[in-house]
Amino acid sequence: MEPQEMMGKYKQEVEEYLREFFNEKKKELEHWSSREACEILEEYTLRGGKRIRAILMIMGYRLYGGNMGRDIIKAASSLELVQSYLLIHDDIMDESELRRGKKTVHKIYEDIHLKRGYGGSPKRFGENMGITLGDLANAYALEILSSSNFPADRKIKAIEKLNEIIEYTGYGQIIDIYSGMVEEFREEDLLLLHRYKTARYTIEGPLILGAILAGESGKGLEKYAISVGVAFQLHDDILGLFGNEEKLGKPVTSDLAEGKKTLLIIKALENASEEERREIFNALGNPAVTMEQLERVREIVKKTGSLDYSIKMATRLIEEGKSALRHLEVKDEEARSFLLWLADYIIKRSY
Repeated sequence: MEPQEMMGKYKQEVEEYLREFFNEKKKELEHWSSREACEILEEYTLRGGKRIRAILMIMGYRLYGGNMGRDIIKAASSLELVQSYLLIHDDIMDESELRRGKKTVHKIYEDIHLKRGYGGSPKRFGENMGITLGDLANAYALEILSSSNFPADRKIKAIEKLNEIIEYTGYGQIIDIYSGMVEEFREEDLLLLHRYKTARYTIEGPLILGAILAGESGKGLEKYAISVGVAFQLHDDILGLFGNEEKLGKPVTSDLAEGKKTLLIIKALENASEEERREIFNALGNPAVTMEQLERVREIVKKTGSLDYSIKMATRLIEEGKSALRHLEVKDEEARSFLLWLADYIIKRSY
């Protein structure tokens, strides 16, 4: 099976399971507000995305000879609810209005507050409900994983690993928040942030979870996973600055408005003139940043060699990750081939 065909197949199976899960969950709920929350969470979870974390968990399982069936699809689906949990909270922290081209959960509830004429602050109501739905998504994820039909010892190890993934994502988020506060935010700080918040969460964690459910530790996957995970985020940051709103599903000025100190920004600030540095700082963290300012920052990033630097680092990391994977002893060559393809796919996404 071709890699993209495989992605499509597993994406469909994961989404089918999630729909079934939400349908059953809604039947259990006694109060209209809980059912409404479940419906909003279902729409948010299923509105888009490649299901890459769930697919990687399946691939980690396959690499170590796991028997394919509905059980691994179910277990892998838990990661999509972890994703919703983290994204809903992230949207609140970033004050984002859009996620995948539609309103964020806290904005949906803000609108509900206004339409129904409730008392108090619509913004506060929206954020309170968003936080609560994020927490529910996390509880649903644990429910799915713990009720999957795997030996108890493997499930316990998997839950421990999932908790570790969420823990280190939290440490990454702390670094991320401080990055907008402190003036000195270095390349090494950023790369640690990417290892914690992206590489461990998006690539390494799902692969290791799959290996654990197959009865293995997944030892040896780290080099591939961390290298490719950091490259994934570096490329994502390039898309964030040079992409378009249709592909991003959010305003193209979002990263600048949020004050996101990417490798592009860090290296540009290192190499820019004083005037150019002022221009970057005027745009960075400015909620009213204009398209003209965005275009100017793009020009400076290119002129200072920062774009080339990021592209070269991402490319080098991908090659290092692929080399490590080629030398790894596995039981499923099709799964290895998929992961080698995925590494290339990650940095070929257009902007």
